[in-house]
Amino acid sequence: MLKFMFFFSLLSCFMSNPISMTFLLILYSLMISFFVGKMMITSWFCIIIILMMIGGILVIFMYITSISSNESFSFSFFYYFMIMFIPFMYLDETLISFFPLDSIFMILMMDTSESFSLIKLYNLDNLVLTIFMVLYLIFTMIVVSFIVKHFKGPLRSLSYE
Repeated sequence: MLKFMFFFSLLSCFMSNPISMTFLLILYSLMISFFVGKMMITSWFCIIIILMMIGGILVIFMYITSISSNESFSFSFFYYFMIMFIPFMYLDETLISFFPLDSIFMILMMDTSESFSLIKLYNLDNLVLTIFMVLYLIFTMIVVSFIVKHFKGPLRSLSYE
């Protein structure tokens, strides 16, 4: 997993097209969420992380594509060569994780008090904070929709001066 993350960050130095950079960022955020998911007991935190990261990446992608020129998207032999060696980087980890006996043992020996960590998030002590966060997100969504409706167009003007 860490090899993939290192490979994707190394590969980002060679990207210049916004589409390929966005695709690489989405893959990188998926790797981070999988990595965090392997360490956490519940998967809700990983789902929230991936949804926030992909939402932010899509906003950045829309902004960059609206201000950048139309470039053709093409691969070189170097990219094909690097992509061909991805399975070999992950081969040793798949052989080790082929026998999941220790993971089953860890699930059986898991402390049950940690599995109720989601309940602590929505108890009465945090109710005011939770309601504030929900109202803030709704207000932000309404403001952004009014801004988009007001301009009714792309971020870049098409006048050539």
